[in-house]
Amino acid sequence: MEQQKTFHEFITKYSFVIPNYQRAYSWGEKQLNPFINDILEHCDNNDDSSDDTTYYLGHYILENSNNSDKFEIVDGQQRISTIYLFLLVCGYLKEKNYINGIDFYPVSYDKLGLEEIKAILNTRKNVDTELEKLLENSKTSSLKRMIEAVRLFKAAFSTSKKNDSVLNVDEIDDYIQIINKAYCSVAIFNDKSVASQIFELHNTRGVKLTETEKVKALLMKNIYIHSSTPIEAEKNIQEIQENFARIFELEEKASEVWLRGDMPLDTILMHHLRAVEDGNKIENFGSPQWFEGDRGSFEYVKESLSIKNKEEIVVYAKRIAEEFARSMEIITVDIPNADKKDNNHLIGDVLLLDKNKSLIFLLRAFRSDNSINYNLIKRWENFVLCYDIIYWNGFFYRAQYRDSFGAIYASLKPNSGFNDCNDLLLEFYKGKWFGSGWGHLGENAKKRFEEGKNKWLSNTYGWTRAGYFLYKYEIKKGTREDVEKIRTDIFKDDKVSIDHIVARGLTKESLGYADYENLNENDERKKEANELWKEIWGVINGIGNLALSTASNNSSDSNGLPNEHIETYKKCGFIETAKQVETWKNPEQFVSRINERSEDIMGFIYESIVNRNDLWE
Repeated sequence: MEQQKTFHEFITKYSFVIPNYQRAYSWGEKQLNPFINDILEHCDNNDDSSDDTTYYLGHYILENSNNSDKFEIVDGQQRISTIYLFLLVCGYLKEKNYINGIDFYPVSYDKLGLEEIKAILNTRKNVDTELEKLLENSKTSSLKRMIEAVRLFKAAFSTSKKNDSVLNVDEIDDYIQIINKAYCSVAIFNDKSVASQIFELHNTRGVKLTETEKVKALLMKNIYIHSSTPIEAEKNIQEIQENFARIFELEEKASEVWLRGDMPLDTILMHHLRAVEDGNKIENFGSPQWFEGDRGSFEYVKESLSIKNKEEIVVYAKRIAEEFARSMEIITVDIPNADKKDNNHLIGDVLLLDKNKSLIFLLRAFRSDNSINYNLIKRWENFVLCYDIIYWNGFFYRAQYRDSFGAIYASLKPNSGFNDCNDLLLEFYKGKWFGSGWGHLGENAKKRFEEGKNKWLSNTYGWTRAGYFLYKYEIKKGTREDVEKIRTDIFKDDKVSIDHIVARGLTKESLGYADYENLNENDERKKEANELWKEIWGVINGIGNLALSTASNNSSDSNGLPNEHIETYKKCGFIETAKQVETWKNPEQFVSRINERSEDIMGFIYESIVNRNDLWE
């Protein structure tokens, strides 16, 4: 343990590198603004810097196990990176070199990007334009955040000497002094024993760690404690670090390439533990139940470690890291590539259908064979849809029927191919595993579909699968260009949004009864208006009156008449819907038009989804 007196002594004494097994730069406006406010708080705006209050810049953990001239930053890299970027901006504004004597390297995949930021600021030409270009061409989210930090710092400076709420260019030297004189504490470890202490150090200081970082620290701690020799511990910890280096590198790619909205790392970890864990999972596919908290990923791994002996703990910890890295490759490389193959997009569709079930299925399927079996994915989609049709129509609500999915997941074993799963899905489809009351899934789905016809016509709005059926209906009838537009515009947030074609808030005036409020209760026109609205209300939540939408379109289209939304439907690629709704002009025909569209959609669902014996032959 070594205590440094000032941040300047600390930052100029060592050569710093952020190891790839640490997360890359992740600070945004939420963290950067308090940093700016801290500097302003410690600067009293008078000419005497001697009475400025002392700034505490935190605790830092460094590791130097190879006796090299570079120290790895185990904890504190976000602060050091931020200060480094701030000094770059200050240097740009004052035409001084405030990073002189500071030797700092980010994660390897952002090293060239940081050099480009420095070059742009040093040349001082078209800085805003060049930063914007670099932002657009950035390959990692962490580099984008560094550029955004530079832009935020640049914008935070004011040329006004009287503005106390922002940084002042004329006071930059004072800000540098505050940072240089700030206190900080430093812990330096010359061996991998830091791995056994890092978790406690984080927790006792009350630092908010991500669930993934807590799991990484927990694995490293247990590896160190339970390895048979110090040499073995060094080797095992190195394996953990290498796998997490890969994990954090792919984290930067995950949200950019993921098919349906963002995919945060902690969410991926939760799905990984549900699906794979250490590669030996054959049951309990619903745990962890959440990505954090008492039923989250960290507590799940902690409990799993607690029931294992010394040798098992080491093997388990190493396998968790190894398999998690493999899951990251599947999510960032294998799944996106498979989804694009032959413009298929079926992988993305089943994720849209049911992300929780389908991610477990896919994380196991991509491990069981080198190339994905699209017929298996088609069966999976059809199986889940038929299951949901039966479930939605009021049957089989007991948990025992839902839990049987675990057997399907377990049939997808590494290096076993897809035959076991294909066979088991077929047995489930024929009704062998869900219990005596289930029957043949395909035939039962047809039966429930026909029996539930009135429900489809009158009340499908609240059912989460209704949007998926509408999605399949639209892409089946649309051109390739329209289909791509639907996928990119509608499903950015990993969910389906649906809206009413005939709005529930439609006014009586819009129905053609402008004088409605002035009519007495016995007036025939008022009775006529009420009867018309009653008929419309009976089908207003039916499948035929629902269309895919976006949150912004829901808001902008508001409660206008159906044909006022035509351009919105066309813009989103809903060509079939636009064509149908063009005729929805006369309110007296709304009910018949809704029923016609319902019949068309239900006919499509029956032929394309319910009546698919060809998939199961």
